[in-house]
Amino acid sequence: MKHSTSNTLSYENCRSSEMCSVCEITLLVLVLNQQGDNKKMEDAKCYLTLPYTKVEMEEKEVPSGKSLHHLANFTPNKDSTKDSFQIATLICSTKLTQNVDLLGLLNWRSNSQNIAHNLRKLMEVEGGEIVKFLQDTLDALFNIMMEMSENETYDFLVFDALVFIISLIGDIKFQHFNPVLETYIYKHFSATLAYTDLQTGIFVACMTAILRQMDDYHYNHYINTFKTRQDIIDFLMETFIMFKDLIGKNVYASDWMVMNMMQSRVFLRAVNQFTSVLNRFFLDQTNFELQLWNNYFHLAVAFLTHESLQLETFSQAKRSKIIKKYGDMRKEIGFKIRDMWYNLGPHKIKFIPAMVGPILEVTLVPEPELRKATIPIFFDMMQCEYNFSGNRNFHMFENELITRLDQEVEGGRGDEQYKILLEKLLLEHCRKHKYLSASGEKFAWLVSSLLENLLDYRTIMHDESKENRMSCTVNVLNFYKEKKREDIYIRYLYKLRDLHTDCENFTEAAYTLLLHAELLQMWEKAIQLSKELADMYENKVFDYEGLSNVLKKRATFYENIMKAMRPQPEYFAVGYYGQGFPSFLRNKIFIYRGKEYERREDFNLKLLTQFPSAEKMTSTAPPGEEIKSSPKQYVQCFIVKPVMNLPPNYKDKPVPEQILNYYRANEVQQFTHSRPFRKGEKDPENEFAVSPSVLVPAASVVCAICKLPCILKWFEVRQISTISPLENAIETMELTNEKISNIVQQHVWDRSLPVHPLSMLLNGIVDPAVMGGYTNYEKAFFTEKYLQEHPEDQDKIELLKQLIALQMPLLAEGIRIHGEKLTEQLKPLHDRLTACFKELKKKVEKQYGVITLPPSLTERKPSRSGSVVLPYIMSSTLRRLSVTSVASSVVSTSSTSSDISL
Repeated sequence: MKHSTSNTLSYENCRSSEMCSVCEITLLVLVLNQQGDNKKMEDAKCYLTLPYTKVEMEEKEVPSGKSLHHLANFTPNKDSTKDSFQIATLICSTKLTQNVDLLGLLNWRSNSQNIAHNLRKLMEVEGGEIVKFLQDTLDALFNIMMEMSENETYDFLVFDALVFIISLIGDIKFQHFNPVLETYIYKHFSATLAYTDLQTGIFVACMTAILRQMDDYHYNHYINTFKTRQDIIDFLMETFIMFKDLIGKNVYASDWMVMNMMQSRVFLRAVNQFTSVLNRFFLDQTNFELQLWNNYFHLAVAFLTHESLQLETFSQAKRSKIIKKYGDMRKEIGFKIRDMWYNLGPHKIKFIPAMVGPILEVTLVPEPELRKATIPIFFDMMQCEYNFSGNRNFHMFENELITRLDQEVEGGRGDEQYKILLEKLLLEHCRKHKYLSASGEKFAWLVSSLLENLLDYRTIMHDESKENRMSCTVNVLNFYKEKKREDIYIRYLYKLRDLHTDCENFTEAAYTLLLHAELLQMWEKAIQLSKELADMYENKVFDYEGLSNVLKKRATFYENIMKAMRPQPEYFAVGYYGQGFPSFLRNKIFIYRGKEYERREDFNLKLLTQFPSAEKMTSTAPPGEEIKSSPKQYVQCFIVKPVMNLPPNYKDKPVPEQILNYYRANEVQQFTHSRPFRKGEKDPENEFAVSPSVLVPAASVVCAICKLPCILKWFEVRQISTISPLENAIETMELTNEKISNIVQQHVWDRSLPVHPLSMLLNGIVDPAVMGGYTNYEKAFFTEKYLQEHPEDQDKIELLKQLIALQMPLLAEGIRIHGEKLTEQLKPLHDRLTACFKELKKKVEKQYGVITLPPSLTERKPSRSGSVVLPYIMSSTLRRLSVTSVASSVVSTSSTSSDISL
């Protein structure tokens, strides 16, 4: 009788002792006895009790050496000894794979020459085998990626394998393995690679894999599949927003270098493809898309400044490895930003001052070639504003650069080399310019001086000597005082106050606060008090000399109201959610009045400093019960806009804008907040899916317990009501019409006002890319489907249409004034505004009719200077006017009237 056994191999890390404990071994013995006594063998007891090993046979023999009694009845005969059989054992493991291809991948360290082959073969392994050994397979893939990062071939193969496995788990056959994958992510994978969001990771992995396979032909072919120009706009808009969102999410941890670099390289190639689409379709005068270009620039800057690309933060070895394999992608996208900026041509003025900050972020990246290439954009902005502002200056650019430079340097960016290079390049360009040589050189020295002070301040803030810190703070605040930048000046006053308080210099702290008190501009309250004082002097104590002084002072207050510029503070809504807060805050919302010029970032920082264990909520939507009942602390903060509450004697009267400005931010109790409302179907499986839905703003109105300002800088919200998107659209149109009326009035009142704000307002409304903002309203509300679903909104829809029609005569007046203040540099812009308005007016009058303002509102009244003043038109007046016009003043679309003048 021959006996042989066979068994399969285990992979390298399994010890024999471990096999014994985890392997389940089954031994099947088949005994074939063709020649024996079949009758006896039919009785199972005759053979199942027989020994099956030599050792057992010897143990069961009697001391005399004779066989056991029960063997007597079974004696092998002559023929049976000629028969033979083999016994084979098969080890079947729930821990160790029997698949040769998968086993080769798991043993990759001992078979490094076959890594590429095994990675390719993994795609052919049966899915059930992979999911049984999911953790071991993923460990092997990530170890190959991290340890063999020198070979780019492995990167792509591993990436393909990961996409294959993730897709496999998504199959309905293997969906019950999702908990296994989640356990791996949170217990094995996230501990080392800080992987935070599986769903986003899957999306990014799949998208990156697809984009990596696309070449120029695929991109061009895909763009050509869009049927309309609007389809391309929608696609690019969604894509730019999605890319920027994904960059901000930090899908992969900072130490997962290969995946970060691969994602960046693929994204960069895609963005560069889309820049050619921007240049081809959306750059010329008639097809320019402002918001699309704006989204591109912000995406490009977010990409360039992303932490994973800042090579200075890596070791020299890692930096060299990245540059060798991927290059410095910051330079590539930075040079593209520069080229795209110069491609804008006459459209550049539309991005000033909004793009000053983002370009500053680019120039502050400590890469010499990048700085040299992008700093000249500042000079281009200066001469662009100089040529198009109408006032032959670059004040908007100057103010924005100073503001953003202060923020960036305080945040840790900028160095001495940057100061030297910025000064050098600005001076070189300005001195060559015919008109900017003097003012530009002065500005270059000013920025250099500011940078020197800011860098000193930043350095000394880590000094143990508070006296030194006070001295540097005074230097900075004096600089801003001299430049009349009260917003930044006040911030540094309070920094100085804090330093004095820490040192118990209470007298000096009081004097510091007195500097701020001198800037306060509550003249309306002062006038009320002066009236009470005047009454006492005149009618009770008969002090005419004192009365004279009070009246002179009051006259100054009135003059200040009309002439002085007053900063308006921001208001913030803050919600404290969760059981971790004390009862007087828990699950309540408060309205806070910010300080003058206080930034939202500073307010948020102050808030979170007060509650260091609180988690900041990123959504402005009301939280659910899960958050409210949580033992944690959640803080929600967003900006709200105050609703003006005019005194009764001001209502429906031609009140100058300067007087109204006080009531826009003071004595307010109601506040509004708008957030996007998506009208249409959204793909529940993919938040990034492009859909034909329309984004229109909805609004909430909150009412505080007390009017602000008051004895506290905050008060609890008493009531919250929601305004529908349609009602919000009506209110937005009313406010826009009111804004046009206001700025027209200001220009008629004061002919010396700069024309640039009027230019920007008009352009932002009549530009074909904006079309007054009516397009979304038309898609959302002016449809048969909406009317069928909301028949009760018929009157509101008609009102919105009339408000749109009412905007035409207001715009006509604005363009007329713009033409009167025309300069040679502004002529191309004015010609474009006139042409665009003509098209817009034609479209609106055809769809919504013609409205003519009544003579009582169009007649001009003489001002003190002899000019004429257009009466201020309140939104309530405009609303009544539009309603009245529905019945009386709407001319049919066949009307020959084409020119409306006020």
